[in-house]
Amino acid sequence: MKTQLFAAAAVLALAVSAPAFAQNVGSVGAAVNYTDVDTNFGGADGSSVKVDGNVAIPTGAWTVTLNGNVSVSDNDLSDETVASTAAHLTTKVGDTVRVGGFAALSRPSNDTLWAVGAEASKYFTNVTLNGQVAYGQSNDLDADLYAVRGEARYFVSDDFRLDAGAGYSKIDGDAANEADVWDVNLGGEYKFANTGWSTFGKYSHTESEDLADLKADAVKVGFRYTFGGSLKARDAAGADLIDADTLFGFGVR
Repeated sequence: MKTQLFAAAAVLALAVSAPAFAQNVGSVGAAVNYTDVDTNFGGADGSSVKVDGNVAIPTGAWTVTLNGNVSVSDNDLSDETVASTAAHLTTKVGDTVRVGGFAALSRPSNDTLWAVGAEASKYFTNVTLNGQVAYGQSNDLDADLYAVRGEARYFVSDDFRLDAGAGYSKIDGDAANEADVWDVNLGGEYKFANTGWSTFGKYSHTESEDLADLKADAVKVGFRYTFGGSLKARDAAGADLIDADTLFGFGVR
């Protein structure tokens, strides 16, 4: 348990230290997740605690975005600490398009999962559209991983965001480790006036007929501290790019 707490504190400290760079935009947050899973072999449910941080660092024409999170579980679904991180390099094309790539690493249980991919964002007046394609590998499953994801974010105001997303992932291993996974999600975040604090929530639904007809529903609620501007400014700066934990649709912890 001490190791889990130190890992969580490390992520939190890294994100909180980011405001020392005056031009940077980002956030640090904490959430509780509740997940209910149903398969042909029965069901289970459980909760976990997750802390995360992200920061967008402008470097001339390019932006470096770093994000990371630690999820701690102790329930019927999982009894492990999962650490994930990703680094993005993107650039603006004009004022309304961001393109680039990323590398991601996650450590669920005794596995090592890595991925690389390309991403793009299109900024409208009150809407942001994001998309990613990725390839990765799971050492434990000895499998290749593929993902295509998309998300739409609607800003009711600069500090009130609603979002919806969907993704398809494929696990390509031996006969016992092949699966198609679909997921959809709905969420939102509201930042309180004249503060850096916000509250957020997200609902996710995941299905895979290949994984014992798996159906999983997850709800996440938490709070976040944003530095460097509004929720809309954080999004436009490239701080809210995808993290490794949700890239392949497995982020229901």
